[in-house]
Amino acid sequence: MLTFCDPLLHAQRCFPDRPAVVDGSVRLDFGAFMARVERVAGAVLAETSPGDRVAVLAANAHETLELHLGIPAAGRAVVPINTRLAHAEVEYILADAAPRLLITDRSEEAVAPLAHHVGRVLSYGEGYEAWLADATPMPFDASPAEPESLAGLFYTGGTTGRSKGVMLSHANRIADTQHLGLALGISGDDAWIVLGPMYHASGIFQSLLCVWQGACQILLPAFDPAEVLDLVEQERASVAFGVPLMLRELAEEQAVRPRSVSSLRFMGYGAAPASSGLLSRFRQVLPEAELVSMYGATELAPMGTCLRHMERWIGSPRVRSAGRAVPGVRVWVELSPGEVAPSGVVGEVVVRGPNVMQGYWNKPEATAEVLRDGAYRTGDLGYFDDAGCLFLVDRKKDMIISGGENVYSTEVEEVLSGHPDVLECSVFGVPDPKWGETVHAVVVPRAGAALDVDALISLCREELAGYKLPKRVDVRDEPLPRTAAGKIRKRDLREPFWGEETRRIHG
Repeated sequence: MLTFCDPLLHAQRCFPDRPAVVDGSVRLDFGAFMARVERVAGAVLAETSPGDRVAVLAANAHETLELHLGIPAAGRAVVPINTRLAHAEVEYILADAAPRLLITDRSEEAVAPLAHHVGRVLSYGEGYEAWLADATPMPFDASPAEPESLAGLFYTGGTTGRSKGVMLSHANRIADTQHLGLALGISGDDAWIVLGPMYHASGIFQSLLCVWQGACQILLPAFDPAEVLDLVEQERASVAFGVPLMLRELAEEQAVRPRSVSSLRFMGYGAAPASSGLLSRFRQVLPEAELVSMYGATELAPMGTCLRHMERWIGSPRVRSAGRAVPGVRVWVELSPGEVAPSGVVGEVVVRGPNVMQGYWNKPEATAEVLRDGAYRTGDLGYFDDAGCLFLVDRKKDMIISGGENVYSTEVEEVLSGHPDVLECSVFGVPDPKWGETVHAVVVPRAGAALDVDALISLCREELAGYKLPKRVDVRDEPLPRTAAGKIRKRDLREPFWGEETRRIHG
């Protein structure tokens, strides 16, 4: 079995002159970049012990990428911290993970209130560069890392209670890298522009694959559609992955100020469903990009399923598919533990493969709830069609039970998002004394559009059963709240309606 050091050593030996990283004015070939990663590993080894963790609180940058590679290469676990979290949330992660070292792009003064949780704080800039310069490089073939040792501790978004540290081993990350490579066929001729934040699994999952294949990674500190398209044009980027919100913003920007972006051959998306309308709009302005639907979770390191050429299914029910299991992973749907659902029947999605996490850090009970015989119970509800394509219908916790009938919010959202004046929408259950729950929708209109609520409900009536119709539709001008992964925070939208209710699902 392999560790992080195998792809790193391969790139060092085989592609020293190829471009590895573009980060603003910083351009590093693999020879120079791997030399920096060796110094990171050496510096980490010098001031940590086996089993230690190193936290990284920073936006995307070449330093962030080399830390994500060098810390695990040294046999230590990297703990990426969401840069958008509140002070108390960061404190919780630091207290839970107990890292020996915190490395950040913020000043040491800015993070001084957090210093008591770690042995040392180190900031990007002169201090970081001196840290590397003083280090004795660790040769990749001298690494103490083992395949089952902890490579990363990725804290989930915490949409239900406190966030949990997902324990991903070297073997998990290597397996996911191999699955991704088989699914997409990335080569050394590609340049992957990284749209998501590296503190999230979907923002770092390409890193080892690009290194292994000798492909360049193009970084920017935060997603900005204009800057992304400029970089695609300037650097001839060929691959990107984002959430549907990013696709929408890229399409709108390209429509207003077109660039030469024919180099973009892959546009992957996940974390939320994408409507036919959105995909059609994207293809109108970026017609060369193949659309690739992906589904996964941090607990899967993160890939579970993939379906290429989604542009061929625009206007077809299959456009809602999350895809087929990637090579090396088994995915099925259960009605109850051990009872596999037949095609077309909704149940909980379960995944087994070498990419499945080791568990949740310091949370054995939470781990036992989702892991069984090495398989991960996702908490997502879905079904398979006869072609082996997975269709997600809801999160278990988001399913609406109205008068004893199950209503899947995604089904209603798909209809609402088909209205040309709807920019985005979210559907969830609210308490009702008669029905237990009723369907509630929140919609955001496109700029300059005036939505007619009665027309929206009439549209739903044409395509949905009566018990699935929204009993109320709220129209908002501001964007819907989202997690760092781009998912709509339904909890925030739902909370005002539940008040003192202790049960969140009624039957």
